[in-house]
Amino acid sequence: MVVVLTIAVASFSVGCNKNKECRANVTVLTAVGGSPVVGAEVKLASGDVTMTASTDGSGTASFESQLPMILDIYVNGSPTGRVARLEEGKTDEVTIP
Repeated sequence: MVVVLTIAVASFSVGCNKNKECRANVTVLTAVGGSPVVGAEVKLASGDVTMTASTDGSGTASFESQLPMILDIYVNGSPTGRVARLEEGKTDEVTIP
């Protein structure tokens, strides 16, 4: 009985360590030439949830959440018509031209 209980607890513990981080990288490029836009404000928003980051030297803003969600993408305050899908254990790569 003790052996069975120990195995059950060990299996449960391993299952709880599942990677639940949800990530999105939004890359902003210029419409003409496709060059990275450095320092653009990228906002992900839906309902009460808002996440904001600035693009780095490669034009990418990175986001991370512990919960899966789908968020609208805004760049410098303007809607892009695109969404970021934050899913467990995945990274959504979105490019905004």
